[in-house]
Amino acid sequence: MNLLIVSRPGIRIFYELRRSETAWHALKFYRPIEIPIGIYITLSSLSAALSLASDLKYFIRKFGADHLFEIKPGIFCTASVAKSRYLTRDDLPVPWPWRIFIHTDCEGSLSRFNELPKEGLPLPGGKTKGDYLITALCSEEEYSVLQYNP
Repeated sequence: MNLLIVSRPGIRIFYELRRSETAWHALKFYRPIEIPIGIYITLSSLSAALSLASDLKYFIRKFGADHLFEIKPGIFCTASVAKSRYLTRDDLPVPWPWRIFIHTDCEGSLSRFNELPKEGLPLPGGKTKGDYLITALCSEEEYSVLQYNP
């Protein structure tokens, strides 16, 4: 189980969390890893990840653009899916009916798509420059909101 916190554009969230004594006391035992789009924290269980995200809620809202939970290697989900999975203790149905694509570019701006554009993602000069494209499982409500409010 891992927690990925995506930074807002122009903010190094690792540095901001390190500056805060409260946040750093919550994080120091997990050894967070700074990555170009934010921080990646390895945890032992879904409940630990949800608890840490709750403890860091203020900092995620202030310095983060989004946070995702990696429930299996390479499979990310939104907070609402992680909470419902924790509460029901059910396995995820395969295939999951709702998913979104989260694209972050090298400047840190975040875009969400319910399906990838047919013409592809906009690439300045035809190069990605370190972009990330993350597929995340989402709830039906999150998918509907994104579908009607692109």
